[in-house]
Amino acid sequence: MKKWFSSALALFLFMTVQPVIASAADINVLVNGQKVVFTNGKPYMKGSEVMLPVRDIASGLGMKVSFEKAKNEVRLTSNELTAVLKVGESKVSINGKIHAFSTASAINQYCTYVPLSFFSKELGIDASYEEKTKKVSLSRTELNTDALARQVIELMNKGGYQQLWDDYFDEQLQKAVSQSVLGTTWKELVRQAGEYKNTLSLSSDNINDGGSVVVAILAFEHMNMKLKLTINHTGKLSGMLIQPAALEADAPAGVTEETVVIGETSRFPLEGTLTLPKNATGTVPAVVLVQGSGPSDRNETAGAYTPFRDLAWGLAEQGVAVLRYDKRTYAHANALAAEAASITVKEETVDDAIAAAALLKKDSRINSAQVYVIGHSLGGMLAPRIDAEGGDFAGLVLLAGSPRSLWEISYDQNASFIAAMKDGETKTVNKIWLESELKRAKTIVNMTPDEAKAATVFGIPANYFKEMDAHKASDYAVKLTKPVLILQGDNDFQVYPDKDFLEWKKLLNGKENVSFKLYPGLNHFFVKYEGAGKGTLEEYNYPGHVSQDVIDDVASWILKK
Repeated sequence: MKKWFSSALALFLFMTVQPVIASAADINVLVNGQKVVFTNGKPYMKGSEVMLPVRDIASGLGMKVSFEKAKNEVRLTSNELTAVLKVGESKVSINGKIHAFSTASAINQYCTYVPLSFFSKELGIDASYEEKTKKVSLSRTELNTDALARQVIELMNKGGYQQLWDDYFDEQLQKAVSQSVLGTTWKELVRQAGEYKNTLSLSSDNINDGGSVVVAILAFEHMNMKLKLTINHTGKLSGMLIQPAALEADAPAGVTEETVVIGETSRFPLEGTLTLPKNATGTVPAVVLVQGSGPSDRNETAGAYTPFRDLAWGLAEQGVAVLRYDKRTYAHANALAAEAASITVKEETVDDAIAAAALLKKDSRINSAQVYVIGHSLGGMLAPRIDAEGGDFAGLVLLAGSPRSLWEISYDQNASFIAAMKDGETKTVNKIWLESELKRAKTIVNMTPDEAKAATVFGIPANYFKEMDAHKASDYAVKLTKPVLILQGDNDFQVYPDKDFLEWKKLLNGKENVSFKLYPGLNHFFVKYEGAGKGTLEEYNYPGHVSQDVIDDVASWILKK
């Protein structure tokens, strides 16, 4: 709707809405059990929808209400949210995110009206209408996130997957996860971890869209698991993740840790941890840790591993300060959801790593000429680019990185997974899918930016791959003249020693500034593992630590510079 038409539309609605009123005086409204006395307009029926005056209802629910005449906008605010709706339209901005609702807002009896469903579906208010008695009831209680988490856990444990899906999931999560997948996931979890025993801890944090994140540590017979629930502003689940819980531990006596914020004044500030040698005299060298693909906390937690915590503590004990921080797609997942098709590694990783380097160089305890970067997996691929685009590091450590295109690695990973499947129709279907995705991947270079944003390859927006291919790791790496250390475990089944590590050696071998080392028996996270599920994602479920040999080699390499 064009802005110049707003006032005319409001007048038109005011003049024409009168005939649709049906038995307005007979509709009674209770807010938190109290009957509402309307100051101007009263409720009316528009088809099957009850239309309610915004100001009287929202005020009764404890919300502040204001009207900006110049913009023809109504603003509702509470502790959890800010909702802005334009009169005459059926959409509302809630904490900056646009939502559509069923029936357009309207002017009637000098009041702005919205449908009852606006309060229930968009604002998360408990609301109902009894047609027989013509009674509307609305109630708003403070969201008890701990209680909600316990209800989710109880339903999962009792097999109430359908109820969990029906009553707790928002529409987007329902589309992403079926109730049958819920059941399969929980049963597989019990098969691996044993029977659920109890909940060890619950913690929650508010997020910037008015929702919350709850983290529960669950005790099973054989191991502990971490359940992460993302709850939107209406009290519905918008995200659910369960994975092995990393072992809790106290920092070694020889280090100190403090909380810092990267990009404090930016749109996406990131909390991090700076680990320092405890008894250092004078300035010390430092490193920025850059995570692999996907949302990741500052410890790069993966299953039962915390590799970045291992590196931070191990290096700091040997005199090297370490900065690790929550990845943007982890800390601001909900805010970035609407931008998923257009976000690239520049916004996801590169810019924040550069800001982290700048933060270290300004710290008087750090030798600004000895700030290094350690990139793992995708972070190892991006480290040369981060350096070139503003990181300006003293040297680079690439852990299980690759100079190949990310889509090539994605193809190999999927092919390996499918190859391990039992022969049958499912395996055949997956093979066909994989080859069709590979065919599409090879066309990314010819896609326009809009086409790349609209397409996916291996389940990832094609734009993500296209932007990376325009900034190849190999192109940056060959130009490096500063020290580079490239490390790989020979039991890595995600980034391949016989392909990716070999490609690094072909590309950079003979350059005096580059050193290589391949570690026998270490996996993608540089953890030595022998046991059930070896060579599959299952091995990450068993607690393990980054090899001390790797930590010693990195520390020695840095301290000799």
